[in-house]
Amino acid sequence: MSVSPASSRSPRVRRGGIAVFLVIAFGVTWALWLPLAAQAMSTGLDRMPWTFFAASAGPLCGALAASAWSGGGPGLSAWGRRTFAVRGVGPRLLEAAVMLALYLAAGWAAQVITTGTWPDPAAFGVTSKLPGLAWPLVVLVWLLTFGVGEEAGWRGWLFPALSERLSPLRAALLVGAVWIAWHAPAFLFNPTYTAMGAGAIGWAIALLCGSLLLSWMTLRAGGSIVPVLVWHAGFDLLTAADQSAGAIAATISAIVMVQGGAAGVLLWRRGRRRTP
Repeated sequence: MSVSPASSRSPRVRRGGIAVFLVIAFGVTWALWLPLAAQAMSTGLDRMPWTFFAASAGPLCGALAASAWSGGGPGLSAWGRRTFAVRGVGPRLLEAAVMLALYLAAGWAAQVITTGTWPDPAAFGVTSKLPGLAWPLVVLVWLLTFGVGEEAGWRGWLFPALSERLSPLRAALLVGAVWIAWHAPAFLFNPTYTAMGAGAIGWAIALLCGSLLLSWMTLRAGGSIVPVLVWHAGFDLLTAADQSAGAIAATISAIVMVQGGAAGVLLWRRGRRRTP
């Protein structure tokens, strides 16, 4: 099944959609993140402000703008119907839930093995970035911000658009590269990133692998990103929690890297079958 950012029912497709997407996606996010970087380097940040989360809507805004630019109202409507389709994605949702459960089990097992202590169930999902929120509300925030905000653009629009010109593997890798670049300002103010040091190389590799995995999941769901949204929110819940720093986050990231490698092979094989 091919995935297209605009339906064939659209009366026209204007060129330049990818450029529009990139300008809006980066422009919206960086306009909110760069002031945080400036503040962090001057007076410091006491806590993560709401603009950190609002900036996640950059890729979503890019997808909306590019869909409207490329296909007008019909193109925008077609993008929305495909991207957020729920019919027939039940099995894919179950797969995402099983993956998250396995991540949790593996991460907690790694914590026990390396430290000899169990993670605190009361601290599950709790993060200092969202002080005072219990984990159900934390996962809702992750879902609506870095879930919908990012995935509506990366896998909802950019990956399908690039797949019209490139093989699925190359499209997924290119989306991953753009995804890495989009995060650049976060390395100036977000403690999670500023503390990485040389570990940023591993983070970039993991992000590329994540792009391969999520692109494959999107194709499996016929272009719907609903399973990807669940996965992304769950992944953030499990790895961004304060008590996940260290063994839990590292273990889950390692599993995703393995999955990403396997997904890359599947994307490559899919591309080979489509080649005349």
